[in-house]
Amino acid sequence: MSLVITSNQYLENSGDYNSAFSYRNALTGTTTIPADSEIACASLKINKNGTITINKSMVFAQYFNQELVDGTLNLEETTGIAHEVQPYFAPTDDSVLELTPTQLADRLKIGINNNLFHPELSADVSVNTDSSGFKGFRVQYTQSNASVGDVSGSLVASDFVNIYEAIHPTAGLNWDSASKTLTAKTFGGGAFIPKLYNVAILQKHISLINGSLDVNVSQVNGANWTIGLCRSDPDASYVPSYYATGLPSVGSRSWDFYDFKICAEQPAPASNRRIRVYHSVLGDDPTTGDPVLKQFEMPYYNIAGNPFFSGTGDAYDWSTNASAITDVKINVMNERIEVSLFAGATEYKIVEYDGTNPNKEQNYKPICESCRLLYPKFHIDSSVAGKKFTLNSARVEGVVSNYALTMKDWFSNRVFQGLDAECLEVDSRYYNDMTSTRIYANRALTANILTGYTNRLILDDSALYHVDYANFSLILGFFNQSVISPTSTSGTAINIFDSVDVPSMKSNTSLFVRLNNLGFNSINAGKGNLSKILYSIPRFSQDGSSVGSGLYFEPHERIYLPLNNPNDFTINEFWIDFVNENETLATDLTGKSVAIFHIRKRTK
Repeated sequence: MSLVITSNQYLENSGDYNSAFSYRNALTGTTTIPADSEIACASLKINKNGTITINKSMVFAQYFNQELVDGTLNLEETTGIAHEVQPYFAPTDDSVLELTPTQLADRLKIGINNNLFHPELSADVSVNTDSSGFKGFRVQYTQSNASVGDVSGSLVASDFVNIYEAIHPTAGLNWDSASKTLTAKTFGGGAFIPKLYNVAILQKHISLINGSLDVNVSQVNGANWTIGLCRSDPDASYVPSYYATGLPSVGSRSWDFYDFKICAEQPAPASNRRIRVYHSVLGDDPTTGDPVLKQFEMPYYNIAGNPFFSGTGDAYDWSTNASAITDVKINVMNERIEVSLFAGATEYKIVEYDGTNPNKEQNYKPICESCRLLYPKFHIDSSVAGKKFTLNSARVEGVVSNYALTMKDWFSNRVFQGLDAECLEVDSRYYNDMTSTRIYANRALTANILTGYTNRLILDDSALYHVDYANFSLILGFFNQSVISPTSTSGTAINIFDSVDVPSMKSNTSLFVRLNNLGFNSINAGKGNLSKILYSIPRFSQDGSSVGSGLYFEPHERIYLPLNNPNDFTINEFWIDFVNENETLATDLTGKSVAIFHIRKRTK
């Protein structure tokens, strides 16, 4: 007679035959099992996670922006909002699910990443365990902290879309990969309409971590042109629903929407072209008084100290091009945008954020929640053929998807859901109102990290974060807490949330012990085959628990199965699995598992 004591070496369920649910114990030598022996399970000690019940009404919110302080900094004073999150439900799922912690972590990861709505942020969700078992969850947010490289040399024609092709199929810009040029498809003098629609968008959004667009404009002399950035257009409406194309505004082409742009425009056929910069900011609909977006000029030439400051209040003359401008560059740093003109290697920075400037209209608006994903947009309007841009470099990222990433871009998502009024609220805040005297400090970068941004989880209702639907504090292990700050950080780029309480679970499954490499047989009729299952683990442990740590089981009456060995045999390994009734591994076991078996001479 002998006892065999087996256990895994705790490695947080590494799955390499050394996990809590599947492990092999190799002996340093061999042992001999006498002929005609039988085996039974003597006792077990396991840590079982069990399941957590969720339904489609269980949600929380996540927030990534400046930390709010009641009475000091409110949500309306930031560029952000809190986004609702639900664990992922497949279309075929029931409205109520029983999930193991690992399964819930996987679904939380999908749900969180589908609702981050920030191109420089990603999230991971994992299960926290130690040798005693399940301890809760870890939600880890990671900021991008490196600039993307120039991708201009790898762009192909399908990366660009001529957005007005449906109404003017002959108009647009042709991309040539070899020369990295965008050439006007249509040209002509006078009021030849199609050339106005030579507009193309690069379907990769610009990076907010020192993203840039560097364009040579020496071959669009004598032409009207525009280079800029605009948000997505998921419903192919060309402009946001609340953008007013017909409002009186300075400059031309107000019907062609950009969030930010620099252009050379000619207000009348006989006049000189001037280089102007615009952004889309808050205005009022003259008929209804409702808030709208409108095109608004940022008069760089009126800013003292600007390289093209003009005492006469006129923009740089592109027709004469006295400074021999050859290139335009747009730089993006978190919420800030800079615009430079180049004459060869000489840089003239004409748009640069200045937080000390009390004249609000002399700064670009901040990049906000409704336009985090900004796409390069180009236009050439010429009376002669051959006018083209050469793309020197493009620091952009993302996948091509008709610049309508509804799982990554909040504006696109809200339009797709018919809720773009929420975006209007963000676009109507004081930082977009050029008539407001309140100055917003556009956030920048510090060592490639988004300055002043931090993560918050809102697990129960919070008036401060405008969340009145959250009910997830028990599930994530922050009992009766609402706004959760990171429990730890890793440098400045990673925020970590570790459960402080262990979420409660229940068990509705049957577990079995399988000893794979001995000669006994059992029958799993549900599977219709012979099996190596030796013991059915009771639902409740000796202390009445069904889930948790240190669950101990000892059968009141041992069931011995014959090893079918007519002769002595030697063995140097024991291979143990804990399985479900369908003999899949019971991956809800964690930490340290111990299984003790009793081998004896078979009784007659």
